[in-house]
Amino acid sequence: AALSAAPPLRNSPPIRITKIYTTEVRNVATGKGLVLPWDPKKIPQDTRDYVIAQIFTNQGLVGTAMDGDYKLPAGIAATVREHAEAYFLGKDVFDIQLHDQLFFQKVKAPVRLFFLDIALWDILGQAAGLPLYKLWGAHSSKVRPYAATVHFGKTAAERADDALRFYEQGFRAIKLRLHKLTIEEDLELPRQVIAAVKGRMDVMVDANQAGKRPGDPPPVWDVERSRRTALALEEMGLYWLEEPLPRHDFAGLAATRAALKRMHLAGGEGNVGLDDFRRYCAEGCYSYLQPDPVQSGSLTLVRKIAAMAEAFGIPFGPHHGKSGVGMLASLHMQCAAPNSGYLEYMIDPGFWNPEGFQAGFEAPYPVDKQGFIHAPEKPGLGAPWDRKFFAKHGLTFS
Repeated sequence: AALSAAPPLRNSPPIRITKIYTTEVRNVATGKGLVLPWDPKKIPQDTRDYVIAQIFTNQGLVGTAMDGDYKLPAGIAATVREHAEAYFLGKDVFDIQLHDQLFFQKVKAPVRLFFLDIALWDILGQAAGLPLYKLWGAHSSKVRPYAATVHFGKTAAERADDALRFYEQGFRAIKLRLHKLTIEEDLELPRQVIAAVKGRMDVMVDANQAGKRPGDPPPVWDVERSRRTALALEEMGLYWLEEPLPRHDFAGLAATRAALKRMHLAGGEGNVGLDDFRRYCAEGCYSYLQPDPVQSGSLTLVRKIAAMAEAFGIPFGPHHGKSGVGMLASLHMQCAAPNSGYLEYMIDPGFWNPEGFQAGFEAPYPVDKQGFIHAPEKPGLGAPWDRKFFAKHGLTFS
């Protein structure tokens, strides 16, 4: 059932958590034959799993959050609910910084709990009668997305054709993956895409090296390959190179960035907590920060990373957030961040379709003709929820 309007905040009793509902949504179709560049076994992926949580309050407000991956652990919904109920029941939703401590105390729990913070903020926005980006202090109401491709196996010519199709759909930027054995093989992909778009789109590349270790299946980049590739890409006019080295090789990242004059070095999706991002800023590692709003920490913490990046003059554009809900949370954050960059929009037609990644929405979020995605104006997260999806999975529509 639809929820009643938010009560006025002045002189109202505390908004306390009364119930937490969680459910699993398994094997959501995302496409056919998606091969992940970082998967050494190159096993095709056709589906994605999600865990959804709803937090209920004594004033009738309900917040919704979602996390996802290619395969989530068995029983994840029950595990999330067990840990969340042990702490949250009876708590005042507005004690957001106190709640944030829980997420880090439980970071070594069987599953991550960071995504629950999105539900808390969803409630706070509803209570205030404001969309989150306005509650946080709006800087804009729209953000430019980039088409983030994933599939390993397309030729450079096919990716060039993809880029032109994305341009016609409104996108003004595209991200490619570099996973060839040699530098010259890697460079052919952006070379052909840049030639095709003729300056009409920004082109980014992702090396996906942040989790690599010596001895892993190739390619495994070292500092010299990172530096040489970066310089060649900068000469081509690329917008950024993402994660060219292991995430904790602070010295190697700083050396690569120091060699650059125009192109960004980007990363941060797998780092957790403030400390790594403080080092990235202070030690000159990345010039573009990409924390994930359900993986790097809570929404509350990632907003702190955005502010820290602004203090260092560094653009902020989160990693995709594991679902359409995470993407939407990022959209709100970016509309409230003066240093906002591009919004990551996962799309690789046939292999990774937006309908699967944005499961639970009536339709994938549209990109307008000028290349922008607009923030919702409904209070809270303001997601375009699919009533049938909610009914099927026992969720409360709000």
